[in-house]
Amino acid sequence: MLQTIKDDFRELRSGAPGKRFRQYVDDRRARRGTRWSAGRIISFAAGAALVVVGLGIGWLPGPGGFLAIVGLALIAQEIPFIANALDRTEGASRSIVAAAKRKFRKPESDSGEQ
Repeated sequence: MLQTIKDDFRELRSGAPGKRFRQYVDDRRARRGTRWSAGRIISFAAGAALVVVGLGIGWLPGPGGFLAIVGLALIAQEIPFIANALDRTEGASRSIVAAAKRKFRKPESDSGEQ
């Protein structure tokens, strides 16, 4: 089981940014089928529980937001439109981070020449 999780994570990481979640869901559905099995129901329920707990403790300092994101990722394994939303969010967050890096980058100084 641990090897399966590692393989799934490698597949997800190797996907193209902005398309990786949907591609992963499509590959997973091709392997496992589209029927709702016990494993899919457990994965969905665990994801929903993590989202609820994450939102419930989100106002406290700590891992609330992280739990909600992990929960959404578990749900996204089973529901393609959520995977699409995660792909859009990934693209937007990468753009925001790149813009912040450009804005707050230290200006290159001359090598001490005055």
